[in-house]
Amino acid sequence: MMPTPNLSIHLPEPNLDGRDLHIGIVVARYNWAITGAMLERATAELIRLGVAPEHIQARSVPGAFELATLAHGMLASAHYDALLCIGCVMKGATRHDVVVSDAAAQGIQRLALESGIPIIFGVICAESQQQAEERIERATECARAAVEMARSLQQLHTHN
Repeated sequence: MMPTPNLSIHLPEPNLDGRDLHIGIVVARYNWAITGAMLERATAELIRLGVAPEHIQARSVPGAFELATLAHGMLASAHYDALLCIGCVMKGATRHDVVVSDAAAQGIQRLALESGIPIIFGVICAESQQQAEERIERATECARAAVEMARSLQQLHTHN
């Protein structure tokens, strides 16, 4: 058995400086008790990271299925350094939750890759109301991911 080489890989700390960033948020109204709380936490975290409140634009859609469509429209109409899509899909008696959550994930990912703009998948896929409530705080992680990804892509563009 060969010994594992001792590699010292240094990863830079994430840049979470939100100053001068423009962040868009698309939030689903379906399961608003969850998504509304997530919107509040994400917005508060963006502001805590230095994003000016006037540089945060939030829009709503009926449900998670529609997130990618409005995100596409927002990117076509204004400049954003990153978007954050917030939704909550809960398991029901049928497979509808699987169809909706898969479509939302695929649509958001495709749009992010095609546009080159980071779009954070802040959609909770939960088995129950309690499980969804336990994951509301995930919105702060999503806000941090939006800032980090915006800064990472900016850094790539300035070094090329």
